[in-house]
Amino acid sequence: TLEEYRRLLDASAQHTQAILTVAMNTGMRKAEILGLRWSHIDRDKRMIRLPAELTKERKPKSIPINSNVRRVLEAQRFATRSCDHDFVFVYEGKPMRYISKAVVGACRRADIPYGRSLEYVFVFHDIRRTVKTYMTRAGVEKAYRDVILGHSLRGMDVYYLKPSDEDLHSAMEKYTAWLETEIANVDQTVDQAAP
Repeated sequence: TLEEYRRLLDASAQHTQAILTVAMNTGMRKAEILGLRWSHIDRDKRMIRLPAELTKERKPKSIPINSNVRRVLEAQRFATRSCDHDFVFVYEGKPMRYISKAVVGACRRADIPYGRSLEYVFVFHDIRRTVKTYMTRAGVEKAYRDVILGHSLRGMDVYYLKPSDEDLHSAMEKYTAWLETEIANVDQTVDQAAP
């Protein structure tokens, strides 16, 4: 839920918050985020251009950069200014390869069960599922959700649907507006419930 997402962010270190924010705002997989390089960022078109070798589906993928992701990228640009590599997400100047330990610790602090061994517990991939669900609630058309998340188009859409960057940005703007409104509602509810 968004309430759990807020708790998880609040319980996370800054470098983990950045990754969680990108995940919730793009639907990118953990490996795609950790493998993200500055050379994948198309600043002029405000797009993340993932190469085929970085995606699970082994096809290139373009993801619109919304205002939340832009803020994370600006902070990461500052954090990586003296690094001798091209990776976006770093810890102590080195590319981040793993995040599970940080997420498990944040889950523990946020009182969110973590792991695959129990029913109704959190794993990082749940964010991707949640993004697709929330895009649906936001009214983003299925074909655009699928393209942004890298899911295969079906039927005649494979041949006839060729969304432009502008189309994907419009879909992302719809999702972002919905997400920010819902998070504000969660924050307001939490504030009202506080003693």
